[in-house]
Amino acid sequence: MSENSQLNKAYALLKEVYGPLENLSQTQWSQIERGVKALMKEHGPDIPLESLKAMKNTYDNYHTEKDVALGFMSTEQ
Repeated sequence: MSENSQLNKAYALLKEVYGPLENLSQTQWSQIERGVKALMKEHGPDIPLESLKAMKNTYDNYHTEKDVALGFMSTEQ
């Protein structure tokens, strides 16, 4: 598979998981890039869709819990 078609496949999978890619922030893109690199080390160029969904779920849960904790800390003062 050519590099261009591999990129197109990766973007299609990311779009399926994250929705419109143009709506993602720079922070989200940085997180996705790190996650995709780690997944490629594990799976090679054919990253399973389930792995991308798990990566997004982990990221979303982390930030939700972090925001709740920060919100709680700010009301304690």
